[in-house]
Parts: sequence; structure tokens; C-alpha cells
Amino acid sequence: MVRPLRIEFSGALYHVISRGNEQRPIVRDDTDRRKRLDWLRRTVETYGWRLHAFVLMGNHEHLFVETPEANLSAGMQYLNGSYTSYFNRRHGRAGHLFQGRFRGHLVEQEGYFLEISRYIHLNPVRARLVRRPEQFPWSSYAGYRQARRSLPWLTYGRVLGEFAQSEEAARRAYVRFVQAGMAEGLSSPFSGAVGGLLVGSAKFVARIQGLLKGRPADHALVDLKRLRARPTIERIVEVVCGHFDCDPAQWSQGTRSDDAARALAAYLARRRCGYPATAVAEVLGYRGPSGVSHAVRRIEAGPESLRTLAAELERTLQ
Repeated sequence: MVRPLRIEFSGALYHVISRGNEQRPIVRDDTDRRKRLDWLRRTVETYGWRLHAFVLMGNHEHLFVETPEANLSAGMQYLNGSYTSYFNRRHGRAGHLFQGRFRGHLVEQEGYFLEISRYIHLNPVRARLVRRPEQFPWSSYAGYRQARRSLPWLTYGRVLGEFAQSEEAARRAYVRFVQAGMAEGLSSPFSGAVGGLLVGSAKFVARIQGLLKGRPADHALVDLKRLRARPTIERIVEVVCGHFDCDPAQWSQGTRSDDAARALAAYLARRRCGYPATAVAEVLGYRGPSGVSHAVRRIEAGPESLRTLAAELERTLQ
């Protein structure tokens, strides 16, 4: 049984599944698929994840992700929440898109990269959507087969490094490895997960159980030592207002404002630093999360000069 993930620490490795509510589709056409992958890219970049493999199916998605920081829950909330807002807006619907909290497995760092990446890439074949994995365009497999189709926000080296030092030779060997899996009729690498959650050796399981000792079963184990500092929302406001020479006190709660400074602050806090929309709204004086989302879309759809300025201000915050 695939269980909710509530264990987080720096350097953790996960197999994550997001399913549609009531097994309904999370994508309806290629426009949705492109948008979902764009949000996945943004999440990887914002939260500093190392994404090793993915596949986007009709009513669910698999991710094989490593978190240098203890931020899986924050990143998944950002990914699924942002995409749900887009999906509901585009298709004129309301309510939950995903089936509660994301689920999956915590995986040991050694010994599982090959099997899990292959399992993910063969998902469309097992579902009988295609005969060969390269025929399915909505996965990371194409970038493993051909360097020219690799995505800059994916991490290929950890898997390919298991085969050869030469990247070209490693890609050929990985393709043979995946093809062998088709011929063998693979069993799931998660079938023996301890408690439906932990995938690894007895030593790894004992280590995780030791970390959880004395904690409630659903308590998230969070390593608070961050690998890179994230500026506070207040600091973002300070830098933005310093550039525009404006007073943030004018952004009182509930006021309507087309102030570019406030929109840029919302964009930096939400998109670039990953703060929840509710927290951004509270500090910047928006009536609610929808106001923050509107401000972010304004920057994304506006002149290129606004995004260039946002990048310059972001460098100031580092």
C-alpha cells in the first residue's frame, strides 16, 4: 500500500505519486501536460530539488526526486496547488484536483536508482498506452536516450553514472537496461516496502525507525539546517521598496493596487522563494491567495523588463 509521505530530512530520496481525485484525470490535453511539466520545472528550480525521473500519466504522476533541503512537502504543495489553480481556471471547475496528500516511498540512496528510474519509465508500457517507452512523450526517458532531448532541470548523471564514465556509452547501456526490463516483466521495486513506505536495506530501515522513535507516526521529521538561506518576505519587501523608493505601508490589507512594486514582491516571494500564497498575502496586504496569484500572473504575462528586474532583485537577495 502506498502511504502518505511525512518524513523529511536533507538529502532524502523519494518516489512520489500524485493521483487525481476519485481517479479522475489531472491532465485533459497536451496543453495541460505542457503546463504541468512547466510547473514541475519551476518547483525543481525554486526548491533546489534533484529530479532523477518522472512520468506524467492521465490521472496520476510519478516523480523520483532527491531533496538537498528538507522541503518535499513545501515543494509538493507549491507544485500541486499552483497547477490546480491553473487547471480549475482553464476548465471552469472548482475544488480539489488531487487525491489528498501526495503519497509514495522514502528510498535508500544506494542501490535503487536504476530499478526505480526504469520502473517509472516503463509505466506507460505497463499501462498499455505504448509498446515501447520512447513512444511516450511525457516522461524523462527521451533525455536518457538522447542528449539533445535532455532537460536542463533534470539530473541524469546519478543514474547514467552507474553504467559508464562516457555519457554516450552510459545512455546506450541504460536503453539496453530498460529494454531488458520489458522482456523480463518486472515486479515492482516497492512491493517489499517496509510499512508500505521505506525502500532499502535493513540498516536503512533501522536508521529511519531510530529517527522516528518517540514521534507520532504521522509526524514529519524535518532537518531544520537549511543548505541555502531563504530571504524572509519582509526582506523581499525591503529590497523591492528600496529599488522603487516606495512605502510598503501603503499596501494595507484589502486595498486594490496596481503597484508594480507589490506585484514584483509577490512574484519573488511566491515563485522564486516558494512561500505559500496565504503567507505572501498577509505580509503584502492582499485580501487572499487569489490576489497573490493575480499579481504573479501579471509579472509572468507582462513585459520582459519586469522579469529582468525581478532577476536583478533576486540576485540582491542572495
